[in-house]
Amino acid sequence: MDVLLEESTTEKIPILLEDICKELISQDKSSDALQKDLFFVLIVVIMRENGFLPKSQDVIETNSTNCINTEQLLKWKQSGGSYEVLYLMKGFDNLPIKLIMSPLGSTFIVNTFIDRQIDVKSDVYAVCIPTSRYVVSPHASTIPMIFRDLKHLCYTFKNKIIAPVKSIILNYNGYSSASFIGLPEEILFYILMYLPISDIISIEKLCRRMKVLLDNDNIWHHLFLRDFKNVTVSGVTDWKAQYKETYISKTRSIPSRLTSGTLHDLMDVSDYVSYIDNPLWDVII
Repeated sequence: MDVLLEESTTEKIPILLEDICKELISQDKSSDALQKDLFFVLIVVIMRENGFLPKSQDVIETNSTNCINTEQLLKWKQSGGSYEVLYLMKGFDNLPIKLIMSPLGSTFIVNTFIDRQIDVKSDVYAVCIPTSRYVVSPHASTIPMIFRDLKHLCYTFKNKIIAPVKSIILNYNGYSSASFIGLPEEILFYILMYLPISDIISIEKLCRRMKVLLDNDNIWHHLFLRDFKNVTVSGVTDWKAQYKETYISKTRSIPSRLTSGTLHDLMDVSDYVSYIDNPLWDVII
C-alpha cells in the first residue's frame, strides 16, 4: 500500500517519488545536480498530494504516475538551474498558480503566486528551504535512505505555501477556508474514514471538490481494507470498482436470510437492498 510523503521512513517512500528517483539516479549527474533535482521532485510530490496538478500546454495532467517523469522534469527546469511549474488545484481550474524554485547556494527559495491578472489578492508566498536537510545522501544504497525528515518538510511547506494558496483559491471561488470544504485534504480523508459507505457516496454530491477527492484510488483502497478485512485480492488497478464489486458480491447471499431470522435480521436486509439499489453508485463507478 502506498504512503504519503509525510509518512515516509528510511524503508518506505511514496511510489511516485521512488519511480522518479530511479530514473534520475540512472542518469549521469553530479551529486550537486542530482541533489537539486531530487529536492525539486519532493516539492512536486507534495503539491500533488495536496491536490495541485501540473498544467502544460492548456492540458491538466492526469493522476497517473506516468505523467511525471524525467522528460517532464526537464521541461520544468530552466537554463539557470531554477524550476518553473504552472499548477491548478483539483476541482478549480480558473486560478493558475505559478511555482518557481530558485537555487541559492545550498538552499532553495520557493515562490508561488497567482499567474493571472484578475481581481484577486496576488501576494507572493515564499519559503527558503535548506536542500541538504531533506536530501542527505543522493547516492545512498536504497532510495528511501536518500531522504530524511520529510514530515518536517511537508509541514513547513503546507504552512508556508499550501495553506495560503488554497485559501486564496477557495475564497475566490466562494468557499471559506475555515469551512468543511476548506479543510486540508488529509483532514477530509480522515473524516471520510469514520463515515459509513452510504454517507461517503452521498457526500460526493456536495460539491465538485469532494467528487474530485473521492476519485482518489488511495481512499477506496483504505475503505476496502476497513470494510472487508477478511477479503484478500491481488492485482487490483481500480479500488473503487473493486469495492463496489466486493460489496455487491457479499450482499447476494442476503436474500436467503429473508425466510428465517429475527426481525432485526430482516431490517438489516432491507437496509442492504435499499443501499445496493442506490442510484448514487452510478456516480462513483
